[in-house]
Amino acid sequence: MNKDVALKVALWAIPVLFGMGALYQTVLGSSADVVEVQSELDSHEALESHPVGGAKMEIILTEQRTIRDEQKIQGQNLAAICSATGASCK
Repeated sequence: MNKDVALKVALWAIPVLFGMGALYQTVLGSSADVVEVQSELDSHEALESHPVGGAKMEIILTEQRTIRDEQKIQGQNLAAICSATGASCK
């Protein structure tokens, strides 16, 4: 092999090797990030529910049921008023 061919091979091989090294390092770094995120996700899933959980959620649902019942009664009252007065209520 003469010097020109060896130089061409070296000039071609050096960037390819550096590129392969950079790709390898990127893959290793990404996999480490994935493992870290997965461990954080596992620890987060193991926690109890969000602060607005359990008892507070039940209180909110009870209040929503009460509001819905009141709105139903108000709608019935409005319909009765409209039919009694003959008004065209919308």
